[in-house]
This record gives sequence, structure tokens and C-alpha cells, in this order.
Amino acid sequence: MTNPDYQRIAEAIRFIATKQDQRPSLDEVAGHLDTSAFEIKRLFTRWSQVTPKTYLQTINPRRGEKLLASAKPLPEIKSQSGLIGGMATFGHKVQIEGWLPSFYKSGPGYDLTIEYSVHDSPFGEMFVAETPRGICKVSFSSGLPLIAFVRNLQRLLPEAKLVHKEPKPIEIFQSIFSRDKPIDKILNLHLFALPTHINVWRALLTTEPGKLTHHRAIAEAVGRRKSTFATLNAINNNPIALFIPSHRAIDPDGLAGDYRWGLTRKHAIHAWECANLNT
Repeated sequence: MTNPDYQRIAEAIRFIATKQDQRPSLDEVAGHLDTSAFEIKRLFTRWSQVTPKTYLQTINPRRGEKLLASAKPLPEIKSQSGLIGGMATFGHKVQIEGWLPSFYKSGPGYDLTIEYSVHDSPFGEMFVAETPRGICKVSFSSGLPLIAFVRNLQRLLPEAKLVHKEPKPIEIFQSIFSRDKPIDKILNLHLFALPTHINVWRALLTTEPGKLTHHRAIAEAVGRRKSTFATLNAINNNPIALFIPSHRAIDPDGLAGDYRWGLTRKHAIHAWECANLNT
């Protein structure tokens, strides 16, 4: 199910990133991939209307600095319990139900059934896990086999019953990937984490596609200005790849910073957002 276009896009992105100070030409990128400049341009356009030139602009640290300088302060995130709504991802409504980690060790999680499946995306293979209450995990495979994802999930939820299922289209995912208008459905997320972590992820959901923020701004939004390290840790441990947009959090100096699923993918997602979501 691996997206063949993304595999070649990722290789081109890695090459461009290592040569960004030299601003490699289309012919140089094509030579690295052993193809023609015409085919490289077609590849980027087919993937998401991004030209190699446009992509090079999106990973420029100076652009990151400008976006951070022009960014509006994030709205204040107040702690809530139970079902938390009023959020959005790519224009789609999001509702979060959070459980403390202790719940799945001795409480409702003891009899929890989690279904997991594999889905394709513009950024490679995605592993998706969901409970009857909502999606609890989305992770890019990053070359790892499905069994590695299952073992990690079992370590997180040792008492849960894990069941593999055949993938069925997830309407909200399909709407985002096909760049359609948002559909009138709610993306339900069922997250197992401390409230402080969930607040950080809620703050990420207030960011807009193609825009950027940094961990200090997020710490400010959640009322933990002095806990920037803890905030950064929560960002880096985001359990919902792409749809909780930790890829929009960069270093305060404009550099890309870390990303749980790799910097190449972080660059690719940001370029895709800029090209496809009119930002």
C-alpha cells in the first residue's frame, strides 16, 4: 500500500534538503533520481501541485522565521474534562475524549477492544488504531513493519484486546487527502494521556494549515510558560500523526526542529499544506 509517488518525493526532498544552501536545479534533482527534469516536475505536480522550486522555498529557515514573526498568538487553552469539542483539523470538527493512563490498567481499559488497520496517504503508509469511542493512534510506518506498531500499542494498553481489520475508507481522511471541502462529520479521538499533554495537543489543533508555531508559544497558550521542556515532550509524543498537527511546531529560530516521523516527512507535509490549502 506504500504510495510510490511519496517514496520518490521523499528521496528528492532529502537531496534538496542537503543542498538547500546551493539551491539545486531541477536537472540536479533529476540526476540524483536518475530521471529527467520533466518527469521530476510531473512527479511533484501529481503528488500535490508542488513544484521543486516551491518546495525549496517552504524549507528555507528564513521563511520559517517570517512565519513565526507574523504568527498570531494562540488562543488560551483552558483545562477541561470529559468530552472536549470546539476544535478542528483541516477544517473538520474534532472531539477528544481523554482517559488517564491508570484507567486502562485497572478501569474501563481492562476490557477495551482496539481495532487496527493500515491506510495509504500522500505521505506514506499509516497505521490507524481505534476504539469504539474514537481513533486512539495514527502513526506513519516509517519503514517499520505492522508488528512493531502492534507491539508498541500493546505496551501502551497491556490489557486491551487488539484486533486486526481490513482497512475501510475513513471519510474525513479521504476528504483531506483529496483536497475536498470539509465534510459534516466529527473526527472523534480517544486519547490515553495526562490532561497536560492533551492540552498541548488541543493547542496544536488551533494552528492553521501552512502556518507555523513553536513550543514556547504553545506553553504560553496552555498556561505553562515555564514548562517549555514538558511542552516540547508532549509535542514530540503526539499520538495522532498529521491530524493533530505537531508538524507545524518548529524551533523558535525558524529551523525545522524534531519530528516523531522524520524531518523529511515534516518538510513534505508542510509543503503539501502550503500548496493545497491556499496558505
